[in-house]
This record gives sequence, C-alpha cells and structure tokens, in this order.
Amino acid sequence: MSNKGLLDIKMEQYRLLQEKKKMQEKLPHLYSWKWYSWARKFFESKNRINLLCAANQISKSSTQIRKCIHWATSPSLWPELWSTRPRQFWYLYPSKDVIASEFKKKWEPEFMPRDDMMTHPNYGWRLKNRQGIPHEIEFNTGVSVYLKAYSQDVMHLQSGTVHAIFTDEELLESLYSELMFRLAASEGYFHMVFTATIGQDFWRRAVERIGCRDETLKGAFKQQVSMYDCMQYEDGTSGPWTEKKINVIKNSCKSEAEVLRRVHGRFVLDSGLKYPCYNRNNNMVEPHKIPSDWHIYTGVDIGSGGAKGHPSAICFVAVRPDYKKGVVFKGWKGGRDKVTTASDVLETYRVLRGGMKPVMQCYDHHAVDFKTYSSRLGETFVKAEKGQEIGEDIINVLFKNEMLDIFDIEELQDLSNELTSLTKETAKRFAKDDFIDSMRYAITRIPWDWSAITDALFSEKKKKEPELTEVQKRRKQFFEGDYEREEQLRVEEEIENYNELFAY
Repeated sequence: MSNKGLLDIKMEQYRLLQEKKKMQEKLPHLYSWKWYSWARKFFESKNRINLLCAANQISKSSTQIRKCIHWATSPSLWPELWSTRPRQFWYLYPSKDVIASEFKKKWEPEFMPRDDMMTHPNYGWRLKNRQGIPHEIEFNTGVSVYLKAYSQDVMHLQSGTVHAIFTDEELLESLYSELMFRLAASEGYFHMVFTATIGQDFWRRAVERIGCRDETLKGAFKQQVSMYDCMQYEDGTSGPWTEKKINVIKNSCKSEAEVLRRVHGRFVLDSGLKYPCYNRNNNMVEPHKIPSDWHIYTGVDIGSGGAKGHPSAICFVAVRPDYKKGVVFKGWKGGRDKVTTASDVLETYRVLRGGMKPVMQCYDHHAVDFKTYSSRLGETFVKAEKGQEIGEDIINVLFKNEMLDIFDIEELQDLSNELTSLTKETAKRFAKDDFIDSMRYAITRIPWDWSAITDALFSEKKKKEPELTEVQKRRKQFFEGDYEREEQLRVEEEIENYNELFAY
C-alpha cells in the first residue's frame, strides 16, 4: 500500500476518534461511560418490572438515570415499548433535598445532553424548577420527566397517564401498589434500583426467593449485584473496585450484617426485630378449611387512614378447641387512598364477618366513636389488651413454638411484611404495625393452653437425650444428683415463668 493510502487510513481513524470524542462530550449518557455487564442488561431490559438490588456506590443509580434519558430521547424505541406516544415519566427520590442534590451533582454534570445537543430535535431539553427545586425536565421529543419526592408528595400525585416510573432506593410496598395504578392505563414500565436498607419482606422475596413458592413479582427482571461484580467492565478492562478497596469498605462496616447489605447487596436487618420468632417459612401456611368447632376471635384497630393517618386493620383468628393451636385466616388493612371513619371500619368488619359468630370481638378502646356506633347496632365489643410488651411476648412465643399460623393469602401478606420488618427502635407513632395491632388485640384475649410448650420441651429433650441404662442412671444420680427430679423441676419452673408472663 502506498504512503498516501496509509495516510488516508490514519486520517479516517483520527476523524472517527474525534467524532467519538465529540459524541462522548455531547451525549454522555450513551458514550462517556463504560458498561458493566449487569448494567448493560438493566439498561436494555424491556420487562414491565425491573428491580436492581445492589451494593452501595457501584453506579446503580447512574445506570437508571442513563436509561431514563435514553427512553425519553429515543422515539425510534417507542413503538416497541408502548401502543401510545409517551408524554410523561416519573423519577422518584426519597425527598426534595435528594432531588436537588442528585440533579446538581449527577444528572446535569454527568449525563444530560450538552453543547449543541441542547437544541437537538430529540436530545434538546429545558429544566423547570418549582420553589427552587428541579421539578421537570422537558425534552424536545415531547416527553417530560418529573422529579418527585415519594416521601412527601407521592400520595397526592393525581395526573395523566404515566408511561414509565423510575424509583431510587427501596420503596415502601404500599407506595409500589399506588404507583402501579398510575401505569395501568399505559401498560407502562416500573424500575427500582436500591440497597436494601429497610429490608422489606416483599422485596426480599422478589429478589432473593426466585423460583420459590413465596416469590413475589414473578417474571420481573431482577438483579442482585455486589461490589465484586464491578471489578471488571464488559470489555474486559479493570473496573474501579479491587479486592483491596472492597476489603477497606468491609473493614469499615460496623457489623457482618452491614457487610452483607452494603458490599454484597443482600437483604439484612441488623437492627433488633420486634418479632424475631416469626419465620415466614415456618409460620405461614397454605389456606385450609377451618373446622366448625374452632373458636373465632377478632381484633379491630381503628385508624383514620389517609395520607397523614395510620390505616385501619381487622384480623380474624381461629383457635382449636384445646387452645393449643390457632391460625390467622382472614384480615383487612385500609389503604392510604382515603380517610376512614369509625363507622366505615365497623361496616367493613360486619361485611368481612358475614355469618361467623366470634367468641369475642376486641377493639382499640381509644376509639370511642367505634364503641358508640357498634352499640347502636347491637354489636358487642370488648376492650383490647393494650399492653405492648405482653402482646409482643405472646406473639413471639406462639410463633416460636408454632402454635400460631398465618394463611398464605393475598389479604394477609401485609401482616407478614410488618412482622418481618418492624424493629424495636421504631417509635410507635412511626411504626408500620397496624395489622399486627389488630392481631394482637385478638390473640391476647385467647386463653392459650401453654402445656403445648411443655409437651414440646419434653419431646425435644427426649430427642436430644439417649435412653439411659439403669447403671448410667445410678451413676448420674451419684455424681450429679437426681437427674429426673432436676429435669422435672426445670420444666415446672419454665411453665411457671410462662404462666406469670401471660397472666393478665
């Protein structure tokens, strides 16, 4: 090849490099950043629901921002994604302060189109503020991305059709249900990238129980990413995370639980759970027919509902005639979409109860109006046991000894979620425990037969201790005292402790 030919090739390569550099500068969301293999998969996913649970500081939020901008500026993609022209996306952050910080430090300097692309028919955009906070990114394609704070105003979002929602950090399950309604008309797309700092059971089962019976959101696109997945880019080059750097992060974590969550992207609660004895696998069962001779107890927690109030809740508990086994088989929890009055809750309760004849109906006696309304209708309700500590102890003992089950049905999933996420550190006014309260009102009025625990203790002891020969028994008596008498006294003492605990 002649020198001129080689020169032409070099010039063309130089031109392409210059063009690539310009595109990296002008469209950074597409060209300025290398891809991790997991990030590329999330970016290209066209699943209706997309979940990315990951460690801290590995660009999970950046990946979602890039996808949001890409979908908003690429009309060629739209016919494949929607049957109608998209007009509105929502990008949700925990608070307005986070919105201001993220747009200033991440969206604008790192990912938004710039230079002459600011006036491009597709990539051009304008920012609109509201009270000094970025509120709307209006793209020339006609799509507007609204930046919203779900901790403050998501319950008040009444708007037109939304075609895509992007959520940063772990969303409360109740808010997820609200948001999915906004996407129903457009058959839109939901995205969430998060580190499991709250550790809600709904999201844990979605991400960590794939293929299991209790998996939620089956069929969704799901990824769980650790820092170790960011040691190499998809092109084979080294990423920013190294063994040494990861070890520094691990050594700075205050506990192994924090390492699992922040380094490995796992679901872990390192704060003390209020109901640690509840285990979904052991205590949640397939629904079955309640025998006609079982006794029914009910509990009603009367809340005001609405955006600022605690929701109301109702629980139905069936107990075997020997009072050694019970099951929560029916329930209801109000939403945040409307305010509920004591009269509304009573009407809902009567509908749910139907022809059942409970042995006892318990209510939160702070709700004076509820008692008034129920008395007028000839309903007999008794005051619930309001003691938090005794109720907490009873619930834990029942679950620990598998004396209480919960039906694995849709209407009781929120009860399970509360039990698996409520911590001792949570102040009562902020606690998501309304369903638990209604259950607690019912079960603290049930005269449980705690001898079931005694039977279990003896049974467990027999399993652990092999049968002693007569010679072994005499030797044991000689060296350690009367073994059988000592064991009997131990069990009797434990029974006495339980009786004192549950005497109310």
